[in-house]
Amino acid sequence: MTLINFLTRVHFADDVLEEALHSEMERHGKRRPLVVAEEAHLVGPIAERFFSSFPIRTQAQIYPTVARRASEAAARDIAARYRGHDCDLLIAFGSNRAMDLAKVARVAIAYDEPIAALSREEGGAQRISAALPDLYSVPGVLGFASAITDYTRVKLDAGGQAMLSSPHLIPTVTICDPSLTLGASPEETAIAAAGVLARGIDGYVALAYNPPADALALDALSRLVANVPQILTDDNLRRRREMMAAGLNSSMALQKGLCAVHAISNAVAAVTHASIDPSALGGLFIPELARAYATRGETKLSSLSRSLRLPKGQPVWVGLRKMMEDLPLPGSLHELGVERADLPSAAALAARDRAIGNAPVTLSERDILEILAAVHGGPHKALAGTA
Repeated sequence: MTLINFLTRVHFADDVLEEALHSEMERHGKRRPLVVAEEAHLVGPIAERFFSSFPIRTQAQIYPTVARRASEAAARDIAARYRGHDCDLLIAFGSNRAMDLAKVARVAIAYDEPIAALSREEGGAQRISAALPDLYSVPGVLGFASAITDYTRVKLDAGGQAMLSSPHLIPTVTICDPSLTLGASPEETAIAAAGVLARGIDGYVALAYNPPADALALDALSRLVANVPQILTDDNLRRRREMMAAGLNSSMALQKGLCAVHAISNAVAAVTHASIDPSALGGLFIPELARAYATRGETKLSSLSRSLRLPKGQPVWVGLRKMMEDLPLPGSLHELGVERADLPSAAALAARDRAIGNAPVTLSERDILEILAAVHGGPHKALAGTA
């Protein structure tokens, strides 16, 4: 078993789930966990492995009501259950949605004041402290956008949303077991690959100076390209291990800060009624974002060609578009169920997002709207005139 002590405790090895979860709970005397997981992840052989990993005399509570977006109401519900059952640990199991909700629940457990008062906009990054309850994350194939990051977004009771961000939001322990992703569908695997692509590239070109994070982003892209699309038809443990390593590294690269792909993906997810995984959105946007960066003079993109294994002289955005076309995913926002009428609202929301300011070039609301129109599947002129 390998222990990586970068940002937090990370167990990474094949079939490490049982040993890692049991040893961490024993080491810290945890016996009353509250598990946050989608219902689909609570049945089947993997779920049996997960629950059998608990130490004897463990009394686990389960919260299976995980919506597509973390909400203040759900977090308060978890907090009430946590206190009511005298729980001593949160465990997020499976998906990004479970991870995000568990992070908000940590804040709701530790603080009685409204979640909005602890948002990044209100100085929450300085106020959220180590008083949070412990959180173990056990990600599946679609868990790596949130399994080791220090932020989450939450739908507020009063309407709107808020960003929670603090180093203390990083899970106390993350358990990366590639065997948990065996048998994932081609669609789930493709969504995970799109997320790695989007996080890796946007993290690499983000303005912040962080050479280790840059190296992690490049490594994530190299591992991804070396194993996709083969992994879509060859479900073996070695390729699953490489994909999980790519997911882990792309998430750790986000220490440079969130960037444009996050701002735009979140904005679309916030305004649409369609249920969309943000990683799938990120994969749609990243070719157009790369083109926008290139046309505005961003030169750092050229150094991605080797990691992405692009033919000599091929623009990065062209290579990215080809990669996305090879994945079994919807090729447009329209196919994902996003209405054209939603695009102006999404562009306005993204332009106000602080993450947009971490992009390597300035992106105006009009620029963002053009990117959205380009991936919607319709002509740009239908949305002309928006500021």
